[in-house]
Amino acid sequence: MSQSDTSPEELLLGAYLRERPNGRAVVAADGRTRIVSAEAARRLSDEALALLERRAGGMVRDGRTEAYELPLPDGGWRARLNPVLDSGEVIGAVAVLSVSADGAGAPPAVPEAALPGLVGVSLSWRAAVARAVRLGGEQGPLLVSGEPGTGKATLARAVRAGDLELDAAQVTGAAARDWVRRMAVRPAPGRVLVRHVEALDGGAAAALVALLEQRPALRLTATHTPGDRTDPCLDRLMGRLAVRSLSLPPLRDRPEDLPVLLAALSPRPAPGHPPLTWTVEARRTLERHTWPGNVAELATVVRTLAEERRLSGPVRPEELPDAVRGGAGGRRLGSLERAERDAILEALRTHGGNKARAAKALGIARATVYRKLRSYGIQGI
Repeated sequence: MSQSDTSPEELLLGAYLRERPNGRAVVAADGRTRIVSAEAARRLSDEALALLERRAGGMVRDGRTEAYELPLPDGGWRARLNPVLDSGEVIGAVAVLSVSADGAGAPPAVPEAALPGLVGVSLSWRAAVARAVRLGGEQGPLLVSGEPGTGKATLARAVRAGDLELDAAQVTGAAARDWVRRMAVRPAPGRVLVRHVEALDGGAAAALVALLEQRPALRLTATHTPGDRTDPCLDRLMGRLAVRSLSLPPLRDRPEDLPVLLAALSPRPAPGHPPLTWTVEARRTLERHTWPGNVAELATVVRTLAEERRLSGPVRPEELPDAVRGGAGGRRLGSLERAERDAILEALRTHGGNKARAAKALGIARATVYRKLRSYGIQGI
């Protein structure tokens, strides 16, 4: 394909990919769209990213063809802005980050090992992660809330690697109560993670409240999916946990995180195969999707494409699942189907993603829940 046959968006993406080997911190922008590498996302503030986008737009507007150095408001960092040309016309810029000569004030990157699989440039995501890191380093319980698939358990394990872990959606009833009681008699239970705390029955919730009253400094982290279930003992437990809590934003509320998530979730390409890239149209389709399964659903889409696609070049919209492109089977859902889909998703949220419990609450078979989710193109939940 000649350059004249390539869209400006594809030229910008190509320039970004050429500058991004070996995890380099790179930002490509044209004043309307920006592509941010995972390394740049970890190192730069929203203010610095916005500045780079404005300067790239200025290069396009003024037709500036000379590269130049730009100091960034994040102390110690600078960027070299290189114009991206199409037949001599400036259509964007690629900014390559480096440390200033003195290196003074350069903010350290958050190591990937510290927060595995968690990336984002949006203000809401960065604020939630910063709060989790701060609270996770203190004594006492911590509550991480959010919809299914937002990364609650991943974040909880990252900020407080647990010595003991209970999945209350899988270990239920008397078994969950016994687990809490056994933990209470341990001399030093260390750090504890309780997933799907909303699934605890009254007895287990009461035992956990008693444990926290006995050991208020216990580093217990609980993940919680909001729902309508009420229980006096569970309400008491939630009241105690809510004192030190945070909520992870759903993916639909932070579409600006999609570029860095796509880069982070894409597997390393096999030898001789190009990395998974995306056309601008495909990225816009992803941004319009409501992502009921959040990052877990996005991860499934990326993994499936990486494993099963046989085409070369960037992913195009028609390769995306029907649900992502706007409805099951590419058709518009009727009012009854939308109500049914929403009821299933709400039941899953209420029961922490546990399909057996959701099916029981809805009065249908678990196999029906799986079949309905497939028919609506919902994956990763």
